[in-house]
Amino acid sequence: MKEFKREIITDIGIDRVLDFLDEKRIKRAIDRVLSKESAARLKAFVQTCVHCGLCSETCHHYLSHDGDPTYAPAAKVKMTIGDILEKDGNVTKEDIKRYARIAFTECNLCRRCTMFCPFGIDIGYLISLVRRICGILGVAPQFIQDQVYSHMSCYNMLWLKQDEWLDTIQWIEDELRYEIKNARIPIGKKDSDILLLIHGLEAKYMTPLLMNMLKIMLVSGVDFTLPDIDGWDYTNKSIYMHDFETMTMVTKRHYEIATKLRVKRIVITE
Repeated sequence: MKEFKREIITDIGIDRVLDFLDEKRIKRAIDRVLSKESAARLKAFVQTCVHCGLCSETCHHYLSHDGDPTYAPAAKVKMTIGDILEKDGNVTKEDIKRYARIAFTECNLCRRCTMFCPFGIDIGYLISLVRRICGILGVAPQFIQDQVYSHMSCYNMLWLKQDEWLDTIQWIEDELRYEIKNARIPIGKKDSDILLLIHGLEAKYMTPLLMNMLKIMLVSGVDFTLPDIDGWDYTNKSIYMHDFETMTMVTKRHYEIATKLRVKRIVITE
């Protein structure tokens, strides 16, 4: 395998956070994930890989970097979770920086490599453990962290406050009245058939899409409602940091709203 060399790219979500970490805290995060959150398949997958290379040609990162072997799925496993296991979790901050770069920017967890592995090794699962470790430590690209913290604060990915959400729906309702007489968008309506949850972008930057969806719902006579409180955004960007705690909080919020409004189904866009 070639030496791991990359163009130097700075990201405060990774570089600055590392300044506040020490090896003991890193070791605790690794021990937590490997001892309490991983399964027997972790060791089985790592030990089963024979580095046959069949996974390489399936990886778009490998192909788009002219076959650089350090981008091969098996190599990325060896340089991350394999390295962690070999060092028994006693890794440095520079190691964590390398793991974060590979796990967040050089693997999309698409699992295409798994489909071509003769042993069915789930490389996506292995890299996801690395994301989980980095996520617990707060070492992740700043853009991803910002969206996760937004979900923590207001249950959507764009820091959209509740009054801004209500104002957006009212504005769309006013616009729809040019085409639909006396248009009324139900919001916080109880006993509806459907609770409609939308993508965060549709409430802030892609409102024409939301307007068209609501137009269809109104004209077709569907019995639906939108949430009247935070929790209208079905996206859950915490998945990219493998922040299971925030993921659970956001999903639980959706069901709490559905229960409160006594709807029959939850429908999401896209």
